[in-house]
Amino acid sequence: MTTAETRTEFAAGKLDGAREAAAPVADLAPVSGRLDDFDARLADVDRRADDLGDAVQEVLDMKGDGDLYEIARRVKRVTTAATEVQRAADDLQFEIDSFEGWLADSDRRVEELDADVDALAASVDELDAAVESLAADGEAAGSERGAAARWAAATVRHRVASLLIADVRAELAALRTWAEREGDAPPSGIGPRLDEVRARHETAGERVAARAEPEWTARFGDRLAALDEALDSMEPPVPWAEVEALVEEYRPAIDG
Repeated sequence: MTTAETRTEFAAGKLDGAREAAAPVADLAPVSGRLDDFDARLADVDRRADDLGDAVQEVLDMKGDGDLYEIARRVKRVTTAATEVQRAADDLQFEIDSFEGWLADSDRRVEELDADVDALAASVDELDAAVESLAADGEAAGSERGAAARWAAATVRHRVASLLIADVRAELAALRTWAEREGDAPPSGIGPRLDEVRARHETAGERVAARAEPEWTARFGDRLAALDEALDSMEPPVPWAEVEALVEEYRPAIDG
């Protein structure tokens, strides 16, 4: 219990230091977005640490009842919860340390953004492969239901990739502003690569839409439209945990 509280305090101290280090560029969305995410995670860890204190007090209050089995069960539950809080606080500290390294190293910022473009290109490659699968002739009898499911999955993949493109483009703009403020050379090479990936993404989306069969849109259209509407409010820096939750909530029920 004490260790969980201590680790949480360490994480809070690290976040204070990171916030101070980030002050000169805290107006840039990639910086403020990361800080906001850390704030939310710290608040959650802090709440869970407080809940541990309440749980420990409940166990202490039970000692007079003499129900040793129930006391042991509660102690085990508290111990498990304390371990989870410690792990969450440690993970947060690690990521704050990484954030401070990112703040201090312009080359690292560019390298990480370049890696994001690589990941985006790979996602578009997978989308292209999915479209090719949909367009392939000679599917076995009875596989139309499987084709409909693949079409719905490709539609979701295309929509999420569009958010990633917007997120990477916004971060690239912020890094250019950051470099200008510090008198550094702006990131080079990423913009053209991102434009090429975006063009491929748009083409793939057109092919996915053209492949849709009336039965598929009748089956999945409502849920896909609901997901699209829910994602419309997402703006850079994109809260990816929320996006994942929305995709999970509105993902078409393939077996339905």
